[in-house]
Amino acid sequence: MSSVKSASELLAARDARQELLERALAAGRPALLFISLNLPGPDKSPPGARLLFRCTFERIAESFPGSLLLSRERDALGHYALRALDVEPLAAKRLCVGIEESHPAARLVDLDIYAPRRGQVGRAALGLPPRRCLLCGQPAVDCMRSKRHPPASVIAQAHELLTRPAP
Repeated sequence: MSSVKSASELLAARDARQELLERALAAGRPALLFISLNLPGPDKSPPGARLLFRCTFERIAESFPGSLLLSRERDALGHYALRALDVEPLAAKRLCVGIEESHPAARLVDLDIYAPRRGQVGRAALGLPPRRCLLCGQPAVDCMRSKRHPPASVIAQAHELLTRPAP
C-alpha cells in the first residue's frame, strides 16, 4: 500500500484534525498541544518519520508530565497526537520551540500550542522569528509562497534529515 495520499484524502484528514482540535478547545483546558510532523511532498510517512514522531512523542510526555493524552492517531497526513496541558500557553510554547530546535531532524516536528480564548500561540508571541527554510535559512513561509525552491529539493532535504539519529 502506498503512503502517498490524494489531495481529497489530505483535505479530509486536515478537516478531521481541525474538528478534533475545536472539540478539545471547547472543553476549556488551559492549553492544548498538537504534535505532528511537517513533511513536504505527498508522502507523509517516508522512512524515518515514524521514529521521529515516536521520539518526539516520548520527549513531550517527559517534558509535560502532568499532560493528558487526548488522541494519538495516524491519518493521510501522517502521525499526530493531541495533549491537554495544565501550564500557561506561552511557557508551553517556549518549551516546544526548544524541542523543535534541539536536533536537525526536529525541524520537521510541529508542536502547536492552542489556548481557548487566544487560539494558536505562535513564535511571534515569544518575539521569535518564523521557522527557517530547510534549504536557504530564509523564513520558510516566504519560500513556500514564492516557490523559491524546486519541491524535489525540499523533499530530498527533509528525507535527509530523517536519516539522522532521532532526537
